[in-house]
Amino acid sequence: MTINQWIDTYTDFLHQNTLKQMANIQQFIEEVDDGIKSPPEKAVTETQKESLMKVMGHLRDVRVIKDRTFAQFEPMKQTIILLKKHGVILPGDEILVRLEKSKTKLNDVCETALGPVKEKILPL
Repeated sequence: MTINQWIDTYTDFLHQNTLKQMANIQQFIEEVDDGIKSPPEKAVTETQKESLMKVMGHLRDVRVIKDRTFAQFEPMKQTIILLKKHGVILPGDEILVRLEKSKTKLNDVCETALGPVKEKILPL
């Protein structure tokens, strides 16, 4: 009974940790995507300067977090496969598909942020 409790505790931790990581990545994608949608054309007024600083902050976050976050996808995938192998019920069968979609969305946001958006605000 004690062994089963420890197994349940460990698998529950892996389950919750993986779901939380996926939620954090999704939240980051949404924040950056919303934050870089409309970079300012000029930085003359205080409002434009604040908007520029927010966009620059998102670009910094993407640059800092990008590599580490992409490195997390394979361990999360392996954890999901391991949990399924041991019969842990995960919410929805498409969790691996959601993980891959998150990876694709993150890649798209990173390319947009560090490509066209960066070029647009560089002269400011």
